[in-house]
Amino acid sequence: MQTLQDRLAQIVRTRLKGEADLETLPNEHVCGHVISPLFMDLDYQDRRRIIRKALDEAIEEGILVPSDQPLISTLLTYTPAEWSVVLTDIKD
Repeated sequence: MQTLQDRLAQIVRTRLKGEADLETLPNEHVCGHVISPLFMDLDYQDRRRIIRKALDEAIEEGILVPSDQPLISTLLTYTPAEWSVVLTDIKD
């Protein structure tokens, strides 16, 4: 059985055409970074709407279950260009 982290990464790849850098915390909450070209030219609220829609659809299709929702913690959103800047800052 896939972990919540694995299922979230799959949702990001398939629905958001992106990639995820996720971590499962000791309390089983999953948090991390979501990188998607779909976020281009969108503000924070619109990016959150895209993620919420993808998660809601995943629940409707049985990929996630409602009890997964409280375990999904902070997901920071980036475009690929924004993420490349973050990676550059981390390496410096």
